[in-house]
Amino acid sequence: MMPILSPSNLILICWGATIAIAGVTLNNLEYFDLVTLFMVRENLDLSAFTLIGAIWIALSMLVYLAGDIAARASLKTPPTFMTNFDLERAATILFGVNFILIAITCLWVVLSALKLGGLANLVAMAYVDAIGARDVLLGNKLFTGMRLFYAALPATGCFAAAILTMKIYQPLSRKAQLFCIITLSVNVVALFILPIVMSQRLLLFQLLLSSYLVTCLLRRKVAGIAWLGLALIVFLTTWVLRESVINAQIQRPILDIGIQKLAFYHVNDLWNGFAPLHTEIPHTLGGVSLRGFMFLTFTDGFFAHVLEPKMAKLDGVLGGGDFPFFTAAYVDFGPFLGSLFIAACAFIFRMIFVKAHQSFMWACVYAQLGAALLFSTHGIYFTHQNFLFSVAVIGFIWVLVRGVSMQPKAYSARSSDA
Repeated sequence: MMPILSPSNLILICWGATIAIAGVTLNNLEYFDLVTLFMVRENLDLSAFTLIGAIWIALSMLVYLAGDIAARASLKTPPTFMTNFDLERAATILFGVNFILIAITCLWVVLSALKLGGLANLVAMAYVDAIGARDVLLGNKLFTGMRLFYAALPATGCFAAAILTMKIYQPLSRKAQLFCIITLSVNVVALFILPIVMSQRLLLFQLLLSSYLVTCLLRRKVAGIAWLGLALIVFLTTWVLRESVINAQIQRPILDIGIQKLAFYHVNDLWNGFAPLHTEIPHTLGGVSLRGFMFLTFTDGFFAHVLEPKMAKLDGVLGGGDFPFFTAAYVDFGPFLGSLFIAACAFIFRMIFVKAHQSFMWACVYAQLGAALLFSTHGIYFTHQNFLFSVAVIGFIWVLVRGVSMQPKAYSARSSDA
């Protein structure tokens, strides 16, 4: 087992980083004038940072750790092993599935560009009017739920990184390696460029983080720190480019805009975590935490209508984005049931973490979950439809791989490391 990559540690890293960055920013606003401007835009009042909010976050963390400890005490961990399967077929099937996802995404962009007179016009519009270009793309979706195909690219990219890592245990042909390298590279490029217009930069973050996490899980050690640094540079480049486009009216160097907007996001996320605790709010009984399930079961319209009065009352305690994990539990279920929800999540996450040390598929699933936990202060992404669909794509590929592969065998990862 790799304790450093456990869900509780990833949660602590995320919340610790958010609190630290937001704290430094708020205590030095004289140096972050753009942060002040962005806070005024979103009506963020510093009075929201109350003691009761800090107490709830601290108690939530303790509840989460209690649920995690309960899971560790009750779950039996069998000898570490990995499922041996046909990597060649896995790489081929993955390449085919990813080709469909990329083809649909490209067709969407091309058809949208044709409505504007060509791809060059779409690029020009994105530079002059990023919101307008985004509206053009959103208004030209090929079918309902089409954006899920675009959102699943982190999953197939992570799967490709996992197959490439497995070559330390099993032979992998050059053709299979090429399929995986192309899949991973194309997905990175797509999620590097599209978020500049479409926002959703977290998809690129999800791809880069999950690919790194699955590599470490399968190698049984934290490795490739330099690659992690390169991944952060790639993400920050997209971040800065996006901010330079949507804040073109601000006469500042784009790096300054990007850094201050990143600092603001941490302040905004922390504000969203505190604000609902200092005033009376209606509890939405899953309206925040379970929206992804509602979307995928086609019940989101019904619940949106039923919960509309309650959701409207939450506008005053929500800045940009969404409620973070711990606060979403409180907003949905109140303090008692919210605590139970957090503890249940902790138990499930630890269970998936244990399975990630026993199965290639579960390692890919946990990598997606681990990445989501690393930005859990930004929202409850692990119940978002994008995340759920990505996990479904991983499961679908795995079913195809196991359906055509030879009789599975098992080998000890420990003996392979020896």
